[in-house]
Amino acid sequence: MTGNVFSRTEGVGVRWWRLAGMLGLGWFVLFAVGAIVLQGEPPAYNASLADVRQFFTDNSTRFLVGDYLAGLAFLLLFLPFVVGFRSLLGAAEGGPQIASRLVLVGGLATVLIGDTATVFQDTLALGAANPELQDTTVRAFLYANAAAIAAIGLPAAMFTFAASVVIWTTAVLWRWLAVVGVLAGVLLAVGAAFPVAGDPTGPLWTIRFISFIALAVFVVSASIGMLQHAEPAAPTSTPPTRA
Repeated sequence: MTGNVFSRTEGVGVRWWRLAGMLGLGWFVLFAVGAIVLQGEPPAYNASLADVRQFFTDNSTRFLVGDYLAGLAFLLLFLPFVVGFRSLLGAAEGGPQIASRLVLVGGLATVLIGDTATVFQDTLALGAANPELQDTTVRAFLYANAAAIAAIGLPAAMFTFAASVVIWTTAVLWRWLAVVGVLAGVLLAVGAAFPVAGDPTGPLWTIRFISFIALAVFVVSASIGMLQHAEPAAPTSTPPTRA
């Protein structure tokens, strides 16, 4: 199976799939530093406005730097990983490559929506200490952020579902990875509904939190699988026939 995949992708570069795998791992490391270590856990959308202002005032620079690093992780590492991942899956899938193309669409939409969602909390990090920013505006930004981050789960679910279909049907990577992808997709789709519950710490929020851990596990595992792919077989040349 692996030989067939790489024979169809010959000429792209003998180690392109490994480069994509390294980018996927790099995304996880840089994103973890930016979004987890530096940004921490911002207040929920129903937190007291005094706590919200205090958090973003005390952590303004740290939060913005973390968001900048997370943005770099998605644009410079995750997106190229998605392109390489889609190429590997497309070569294995063959035909019209519907599922592998949906991988690219889901990955791109995840980056676009995720980057847009950061605007609301970044605005609070810049202006929470300014008394001219009214309380009603602060609360509106918190609500908008909750809706925006919920929306990230849907394209991310498309990304994992589509990739899992190709992995399961072609065995281009470990088949158990398809199971992880489906599980992550279900959790992402369900967790995206957390604003409906009106509880930022309820079961749906917990599912959303777990879903992004599952997404990270899926990406990291896929990246390791791409790194462990064997070298493509050398092309065989057929000597020209004489008339």
